[in-house]
Amino acid sequence: MKFIVGLGNPGKKYSKTRHNIGFMVLDRFAETANLSWKHSGDRAYISSGDNFMLIKPQLYMNNTGTALSLTIKKYISHENILLVYDDMDIDLGRIKIKKTGSAAGHKGVQSVIDVLDTREFCRLRVGIGRPPENIDPVDYVLSEFKKSEMELLKTSIETSSQAISAYLDYGISVAMNKFNKKPEKSLQDSGGE
Repeated sequence: MKFIVGLGNPGKKYSKTRHNIGFMVLDRFAETANLSWKHSGDRAYISSGDNFMLIKPQLYMNNTGTALSLTIKKYISHENILLVYDDMDIDLGRIKIKKTGSAAGHKGVQSVIDVLDTREFCRLRVGIGRPPENIDPVDYVLSEFKKSEMELLKTSIETSSQAISAYLDYGISVAMNKFNKKPEKSLQDSGGE
């Protein structure tokens, strides 16, 4: 069993913000797989396939690890987790898959590391780009995407959904090889690869 965990903040107020791109990606993947969501009773929404579970923790970002531990500690080894989250160090429209790593300042990821007591889980980092110089990073991640960004956002979400499929079907190494390549053209022109 593999666990795909999207990071975000609960509630309608945050649903379209940059920090919630992890939820957006999981929603798209669930849609393409014809899966529905249910509240697990463990502070998370879950959706299950044959060999995987999608999880959207329902505590605020800084407490993601607590919500996640309630849902998954009874199940798994940490190597079977793929954490999906926003990353300001990657341009909007690009993604990066890693086998392990630090939190790199992301408080949701740090919460998962702290509660699970390991950094040994896979990550799908979805680019949201850097904030303009006059915007605080906290305000930036809690802001909604601009109309001018919607095409790249759609492409990014679709590419991320395809990366999750590759991870589930073929493993982390294949997903990394396929989706970490810097495209020769823009993602929009290359059909998402």
